[in-house]
Amino acid sequence: MHKERGCGEINLEQENKQITVAGWVDSWRDHGSLLFIDLRDSSGTVQIVFDKSFDPASHKLASSFRNEWVVQVKGLVKKRIAGAENPNIATGQIEIHSEHLEILNKAKTPPFEINSKNVEEATRLKYRFLDLRSSRMQNNMRLRHDVILKIFNFLNKRGFVHIETPILIKSTPEGARDYLVPSRIHPGEFYALPQSPQQIKQMLMVAGFEKYFQIAKCFRDEDLRADRQPEHTQLDFELSFVHQEDVLSACEDLYYFLSQEFSKADIEYPFPRIKFDDAMDRFGTDKPDTRFSVELKTLNKALSKTEFRVFNDVLKNGGLIRGIIVPSSELITRSYIDELNQIVIDMGGGGVIPISFDSGTDIDQLSIENVRSPIAKFLDSETVSDLINIFGATRNDIIFISAGDKDKVNESLGSVRMKLGNDLNLIDKEKMNFMFITDFPLFERDVENDNWKAMHHVFSSPTQETEKFLPSDPEKVIGNLFDLVCNGVELGSGSIRIHRRDIQEKIFSVIGYSKAEVTSRFGPLLESFEFGAPPHGGMGLGIDRLVSIFANEGSIRDVISFPKTQSASDLLWNSPSPINKDQLKELNIKPTTKEAKNEN
Repeated sequence: MHKERGCGEINLEQENKQITVAGWVDSWRDHGSLLFIDLRDSSGTVQIVFDKSFDPASHKLASSFRNEWVVQVKGLVKKRIAGAENPNIATGQIEIHSEHLEILNKAKTPPFEINSKNVEEATRLKYRFLDLRSSRMQNNMRLRHDVILKIFNFLNKRGFVHIETPILIKSTPEGARDYLVPSRIHPGEFYALPQSPQQIKQMLMVAGFEKYFQIAKCFRDEDLRADRQPEHTQLDFELSFVHQEDVLSACEDLYYFLSQEFSKADIEYPFPRIKFDDAMDRFGTDKPDTRFSVELKTLNKALSKTEFRVFNDVLKNGGLIRGIIVPSSELITRSYIDELNQIVIDMGGGGVIPISFDSGTDIDQLSIENVRSPIAKFLDSETVSDLINIFGATRNDIIFISAGDKDKVNESLGSVRMKLGNDLNLIDKEKMNFMFITDFPLFERDVENDNWKAMHHVFSSPTQETEKFLPSDPEKVIGNLFDLVCNGVELGSGSIRIHRRDIQEKIFSVIGYSKAEVTSRFGPLLESFEFGAPPHGGMGLGIDRLVSIFANEGSIRDVISFPKTQSASDLLWNSPSPINKDQLKELNIKPTTKEAKNEN
């Protein structure tokens, strides 16, 4: 071995002992006859002292060091002199006085300082093998390891069996596009990379395992989004002979346990359950951040008597008028309101209308002259009083109103709510608010194709109360569907699955799948249902998102060892990339783009 102990593991217990360490040169300081370097390995750093009077050869060699050189040092552990201690590192009370030095490998000058906080993400990803040396990424990767290990141990103790499922499977799209893998042995035919192990884990329930889990790799060829990866890691678990609450409790127990292990936040337990309709009504989103109390209010009745044409037209067309209230702030300028307005317009809404009050006037003594708004002339004292009562407004508050189509108003005003919450520092960043969102509609309208599609996926069961609306009135069908949400982030989804062939075929019929499509895509699963499939349910939960929350990282890319960019590119390997003509020929594939043809 090139080292006896990790750099960060040395302390006063080793004082006056000879020890061999090895690692990377983190920094160096030349004080003439004394040369100091900080040597770093995966365990931490330790200070090495090269004394010219004691070991001139090592001192001379060390004077040639540059950052990130790999070296081995043998020396004596000594206590640092009084006043020279470093309380910021675990080895701050000791140092190693070199007696022998060996350079194991030199290094080029890195494109950035390893622990610098001001490096562009593109550069970090291009040189990810260097970025991963940083203490930040070392800590994040070890945190990820610890989280996964705790998950394994927790579920193992509760009787779950870890089963690996295939990566090369049949293409059965579950909402996103599949990544396809051509077969050389079967020309013109393809495997697909799994979007999730959904059908396979349901078959495991049919197979009688009853409690399954897997840390699964999943692949989705999705349109570009800010914080998505074409491949992600999820905790997949499934249970037999369960109702919805059983699945929620299993998830809840695990995530509460993990939060106690990896977070100092005060967690509400059990997690609140909020129905989909209530979440949309209160927060304008099905993944609400409840760390601040601002909620949407419906204002149809309060504003029905105004002469403002926009409101009147919305009400005539069956739309909604809704609003939120926040404390007034110097931040909320004319230009800032323009930003909020643009958010709503970009999301298909009609914009926002602010209403505020003269700050020097007591709220109980307000007159219409004290109201500040672009629509002030359309308001009367009774309407203003109604708004104050609905929101519990004070003279230091500002109301933002939006009107239009129900879904667009909720969605856009929900986005405005989040922007205001962040910008006005209304969010308690010390909280971790877990919750389950339940009672989702089983179907949603695909406007582009003028048909129904599954809101989550096609394998989710309808509730017993609404199953009767299949297929006559799909809009009324509620699914045994649920999401786990934390601080405005969806951590995963689940459902009670369909376990009867007749119900599953009804779902396929509503969506518009032909019998041939059903047989081709889902034949084995449907057949398995005819051999004694138990009632079952489970969840798929994002490991990347969970770890990023525990690590207090804003992006999941910072808790993944080798992530892709937002455009699904790997800057380290320059992937995806063209394939040479011999490989394509073996696969019976011809490129169609001009650039690809030229490459070949």
